[in-house]
Amino acid sequence: MTTRQRATGAIVAVIGALGVTASGYLDWLGGRDATEIPLERLFQTSSVGTPSSYWNSMALALAVVGLLGVLGALLLSRFVLILGWLVGAATLVLWLVMSANDDSLSVSVSDLQSGVWICGVALLVFLVGIIGMGRGLRSRVDAEERVDPVPPPAA
Repeated sequence: MTTRQRATGAIVAVIGALGVTASGYLDWLGGRDATEIPLERLFQTSSVGTPSSYWNSMALALAVVGLLGVLGALLLSRFVLILGWLVGAATLVLWLVMSANDDSLSVSVSDLQSGVWICGVALLVFLVGIIGMGRGLRSRVDAEERVDPVPPPAA
């Protein structure tokens, strides 16, 4: 895997990560974007009201995805990119599960608005970029430099 291919994969991954972050500013459900959904919503099925600030909203978790995506792309680090992808996927899945389990809401697929769909597609793009980076450069170099041991001389 050349550095060029790793860089291309990292660019695709950062586009996906920024898409996840951008989805936080689009409507998710009932005309509410992620800045209006409290972070506690990821862990509670009961309605918890509105967040007191941006730092207590679900958009914070989505912003962390963008930050980890940019950092991972700059460092060409699959570990950091995978960590960012996991934060984004966990945020989306937890929100979907808790919203579906809330008795006061009747959520169906048709109720989900553009923010949810863009977040899901951006997570797929993010994952394609991570996979496109391939295995580590070190493992390929080590495999090429590996020399088979010479058998001992016959006695």
